[in-house]
Amino acid sequence: MNLLRPNPGNGRQRMLQLQLLALLPVSIAALVNTGYQYLVAVAQDSTFSTDDFRSRLARGLGANHESLGLYDMLAAGFAHLVPILALALLVGGFWERIIAERRHTPMQPGFILVALLFTLLLPGAAAFGHVVFGMSFAMLVGRGIFGGEGKTFLNPALLGIAIVQVSFPGAADQHPLWNGLAGYAGSDAIAVYHRGGEAALSAIDIDLWSAFIGSTSGAMGTTSILAVLLGAALLLIERLIAWRLLIAQILGLFVFATLFNLLGTGAGASAMPAYWHLLLGSFAFGAVFLACDPVASACTNPGRWIQGFLIAALVVLIRVANPTHPDAVIPALLLASILAPLIDHLVIAWNIRGRSRRHV
Repeated sequence: MNLLRPNPGNGRQRMLQLQLLALLPVSIAALVNTGYQYLVAVAQDSTFSTDDFRSRLARGLGANHESLGLYDMLAAGFAHLVPILALALLVGGFWERIIAERRHTPMQPGFILVALLFTLLLPGAAAFGHVVFGMSFAMLVGRGIFGGEGKTFLNPALLGIAIVQVSFPGAADQHPLWNGLAGYAGSDAIAVYHRGGEAALSAIDIDLWSAFIGSTSGAMGTTSILAVLLGAALLLIERLIAWRLLIAQILGLFVFATLFNLLGTGAGASAMPAYWHLLLGSFAFGAVFLACDPVASACTNPGRWIQGFLIAALVVLIRVANPTHPDAVIPALLLASILAPLIDHLVIAWNIRGRSRRHV
């Protein structure tokens, strides 16, 4: 199958269905791992409250707080992920209907994808007020004011999670599902590497395998690289994402991480090998499901290479230079998405100038 050309059989509705299908492995991994992190947190912390809404729902679904069985993890994960997703869908559907009525246009189902992406970028302990705020911002600013589905130049879910991080910094940092009593993941793991390198990761039982399969804490949909790879394979086979952009991000990550390894101080994140940059944090999830969003990425082939290397450079640079934002993926993707139209403009202008010179 030729991955170089877009698939003419992918209409808008089919594209949405395939994107949701690609997120299915990530969603299942999020259910299992969030439930696992919750049950381990309850077992390790005697002060952990099990009287909140999510804990009562988990018990109502039959989760045994003293067991780590598959059903117990699924039930506990369901109690954390599904209420957030349901609220995000409710808020997204509400604003989609309001916008459609104001413009006298039919409702577009794309808000379902926005709600799912937004949910997977949140920790299992996310406050419902933050969900309403972030999803409303995603629908109104990230989607509505640009004309709706397919007309925005930023990924609405990316914009929604960015405004939540900016508006409520550290709001969930003290919750066991976020800071990881059973280990660290995401921004926490990178912060741990800042302080003590690989020895510090080993001390909290993080190795390459656990980081790959996603058995550590963090934003619900970003911890399992294996699940992300399964989704990426489907999107590549169906030609829904640009392979150049995806490869450029991975190559760029290894190039710039290696440069910092060679030129850095030999300590902290500057010494972090490229494979840890890939496995820790939300880089893999963001590279596949956010950066490769057609509306938020460059349209020209050279532009895709440039944007991919730019994303990787920003991620590594921010991780190394700014320990207060150890993950760096969300701001890097947001900036690269904003610059995507400019990158395409410069590439096209360069090509026009080159052709003009050849024909003079």
